[in-house]
Amino acid sequence: MSTITGPAKMSRGRKVAIAALCVGVAVAGTLVYFLVRGEQAAPHGFPGDHHVIVYLDRDVEDDVLEQIESALQEHPLTEQIEYESQEEALERFQDTFSEQPDLVDLTDAADLPSAFRIRLTDSDRSEEFVQEFEEVEGVYEITDLMEAYRYYEPACIEFEDKGISPAEGDTESVLYEIEQACSNFGYDF
Repeated sequence: MSTITGPAKMSRGRKVAIAALCVGVAVAGTLVYFLVRGEQAAPHGFPGDHHVIVYLDRDVEDDVLEQIESALQEHPLTEQIEYESQEEALERFQDTFSEQPDLVDLTDAADLPSAFRIRLTDSDRSEEFVQEFEEVEGVYEITDLMEAYRYYEPACIEFEDKGISPAEGDTESVLYEIEQACSNFGYDF
């Protein structure tokens, strides 16, 4: 029988795998974050500051980054664009997961993608915008916040109108998931 003394060391590959998983969770969480943080949130209206988030490859070259930024700025559907560096993404990650210090300790800025957050002139055309950029060199992933909004918003209206909500303490049901998403859009059951 062997005894372990001191903290177990984790391989770099395992750390990167855990960080990649966290990035996936953070990408999903970003949707909620941006929908909640909209200062002009009103019931029955998209509350977020941005409609689309374009995540970049972690090792994107400067010239490719500049080409992507230029293409985004010149696109007729782009109203506003905001760049978030890997360091800024790390700050956001640390804020989001502040109650999980072990996870925060495993993640470096280099593990997270930089991103462009875009507000569109016509949010109904977000799918078209996403399709134009999803295969561009240097783009890792695109999150269409409007797609989630279009998905949940009709259910939110119906649930609010009919007074439907999950049973108290029922955090595992689809009703609970819908209620949480709806609350991010300004609905209150």
